[in-house]
Amino acid sequence: MTVLVQRSFTIERGMLGEFERLSREGVWPYMEARGCKIVGLFTNMHGGPSNEVILLTAYDSMAHWEATRDDAPLPADASEEARRLHPAYLEALRERRKLVQVTSTRVLQPCTGWVDYGTQPG
Repeated sequence: MTVLVQRSFTIERGMLGEFERLSREGVWPYMEARGCKIVGLFTNMHGGPSNEVILLTAYDSMAHWEATRDDAPLPADASEEARRLHPAYLEALRERRKLVQVTSTRVLQPCTGWVDYGTQPG
């Protein structure tokens, strides 16, 4: 069953562009090669300025999410693309962490089973 993960990041002020670039160029290509679907990165539109950003990512299952955690090893059956992207992913994670002050995660179960999030086991 698909799960969506809402990850909140409070980042250094003025660093949204760099945070987004590291995510787009280094983290997300690897995650999508592992079968995840990046739904989007969001900032606050109402309620005043904030240095919090919200990332929504869809995973094929809870086990899929667990298998793609930062500290999880690259699986033996990983695709060639995932293997190629893995070093840049690790470097982008290291750099992105330097920008993060606080982070939290919520794993969400969709109530709408008919929505196709485009995930694949990975």
